[in-house]
Amino acid sequence: MGLLIKFSLFLTFLVIPLWASVPSYENLKAAPKGLVKDYYIYRFAKENRASKAQLKKLRTQIYRYQGSIKTLFDKKLGVIKQKVTDCSKYNLSNIHKANAICQNMLLSISFMNSLKPEQRSALAKRLKNANSKFYNFVQGFSKDDPLGYYIKIGDTTGYFKHYFSAQDKDKFLNTHKLSSLLIVNSINHWQFKTIIQESVIGKKNDEFRRSLLKVNPDKLSGDMAFLFGLNAILFHQEDKAVKFFEVAAMKSKFASNKDNANFWIYLITKNKNLLKEIANSADINIYSLYAREFSSNEKIKIAVPKPATKELLKYDYTDPFTWQRTREKVAKMPSSELISYASRFYTQSTLGEYSYIMQKAHNYKIHFFPMPFMEHIGTDDIKRQALILALARQESRFVPSAISTSYALGMMQFMPFLAVDIAAKLGISKFDIDDMFKPQIAYKFANFHLDYLEKYLYNPIFIAYAYNGGIGFTKRMLLRGDLFSRKSEYSKYEPFLSMDLVPYAESRVYAKKVLANYIIYLAVLGKSTRISHFLNNTLIPELSDGFRDKISF
Repeated sequence: MGLLIKFSLFLTFLVIPLWASVPSYENLKAAPKGLVKDYYIYRFAKENRASKAQLKKLRTQIYRYQGSIKTLFDKKLGVIKQKVTDCSKYNLSNIHKANAICQNMLLSISFMNSLKPEQRSALAKRLKNANSKFYNFVQGFSKDDPLGYYIKIGDTTGYFKHYFSAQDKDKFLNTHKLSSLLIVNSINHWQFKTIIQESVIGKKNDEFRRSLLKVNPDKLSGDMAFLFGLNAILFHQEDKAVKFFEVAAMKSKFASNKDNANFWIYLITKNKNLLKEIANSADINIYSLYAREFSSNEKIKIAVPKPATKELLKYDYTDPFTWQRTREKVAKMPSSELISYASRFYTQSTLGEYSYIMQKAHNYKIHFFPMPFMEHIGTDDIKRQALILALARQESRFVPSAISTSYALGMMQFMPFLAVDIAAKLGISKFDIDDMFKPQIAYKFANFHLDYLEKYLYNPIFIAYAYNGGIGFTKRMLLRGDLFSRKSEYSKYEPFLSMDLVPYAESRVYAKKVLANYIIYLAVLGKSTRISHFLNNTLIPELSDGFRDKISF
C-alpha cells in the first residue's frame, strides 16, 4: 500500500475562545444556538443550578429538542403541549370536506365497521368526488375481503391501517401475502422500509419476505434493492439476488454502497472484472481494500498531513463553541475558498479541523488520515495505536471538542456516564466531563476502555461493534450462533453476510469503516497486513473472541 501526499502550507490566525467550564445562565442565553449550546443547557439543568424561570427561558432556545434533553426538561417542566388539529366539526356527513389529517384520524377501521352498507357506499361516493386518497379504503369495506382488495389494487392506505391495528404484527405480515403492486406503492411509506429492514436483518417473517422476491428490481431505490438482494440470498435465490444488487449498485448515491453491492455480485458470480472495478473505487472501504489484495498492485492515494507548526494561535481547540463556529463558517463557504481557509489549520493541534475542511474542499476524493497528538497516544504498541486512530477517525475526525447528538464527547466520543465511570476507576479527582475535550484525556480513557474490551474481543471488527453498540450487544450477537459461523448454511458468503446482518444499523456501518481505517493506519505506522486476515478470523472464535468459548464477564 502506498501512502501519498503531504501538504506544505502557511499559518494564519483565528480568533476565539469562550469559556472553559459550564457557562453561566447569562452566557448561555447569549450563546449561539446549536448542538453545543444544547449540551451546556442540558448540563446546566441537570446539575440543578437553574430555577424554573431560567429553565423555561432556556427551553425556548434549545436547537434539537429530542433525546436526553427532552426527557430532562419534560421531567422538570412538564411535557410541551402539542398543537392538535381540531377535527371535532367533522362527522359522517361532511368528512369528505376535511383535510387529510382529519380524514385519516376519523376514518378508522372500527368507524368503518360501525357503518351500515348504504352509509359506506354514500361516503365512498363523496370521497371519490372529493379526490380523497381514502376513497379506496372506504370502498374496500363493500368487498367480502377488504384487506385482500387493498393488497390486490396496491392501496397502501388500507393495507397499513390494517397493519397498525393488528395486535400481532409479525403474524399479520406472514398471513397476508403482498402483491408486487402494493410493495412498489409502499416503497415511500414511512414505515415500510423499517418493516423490510427488521424482517430481512432479523431473518424473520418468512412468508412476508417471500413476497419480496417477485418484485421488479427496477422499481426499487438503491438502498431498498440492496435489502431485497440480501433477502434473496437468505432464500438461496442467487439469480434474483444478482438482479437486486445490480440495481443497488446502479442507483447507490455513495461509492461505498456501490462497492458493497458490486462485491455481492462478485461473491455470487465470481466475475473477476467486478473485483478489479471495486479495487479501483474512489472510496476506501473494506470491499475496495479486500479487492486490492487479489486484483491490484496500484498504490492507495491518501493524505497523511505532518505539519511542523505546533499550534494555531488564539484558537482554543478544546472549546466546542469554537469548533461549532468554524464548522458553520465552512458550511457557508464557497468551494473556491476552502483550501485557503484550511491552510490556517495546518498545525499539529488542529489536524482534525484541517483534514475535515480539506476533504470537503476536494469533494471527498482525497482521503485524509491524520495522526494528531501522538505524544498522548499512551502506548508503543502499533496495533493499539492503529486501533485508537481508526476509532477516533470514525468517531470525531480528530476534532478534540466534537459533541454528538447524544452528547458523546471529544475525539473518542465517550458518553458522559462512561467517562465519569472510567475517571473514578482511574482515580482522577475533580474530573469534569469537559475534560474529554482534552486529547490526552481522550486517549487515556480510550486505552483504559480498550483494555477492558480486549479481554473478551480480539478482532478489531468485534471491538468496533462493542465500542459503538456496547459489549453486551456484541456478546448477545455472537452467542446467537447464526452469525459469523463456519457452520452456517451460508458459509460460502461469510463473514460478509453476517456483517450485513448485524442487528444494530449504526454498528453495522461503523465497524466496516473502523476496519478500513485500521488497515490504513497499520500501513502508515509501518505494519501492513491483509484485511482478509481479520475478516477470516471472525469465523474462528478462539482467534476473535472469548464469548463463544462461554467466558463470562
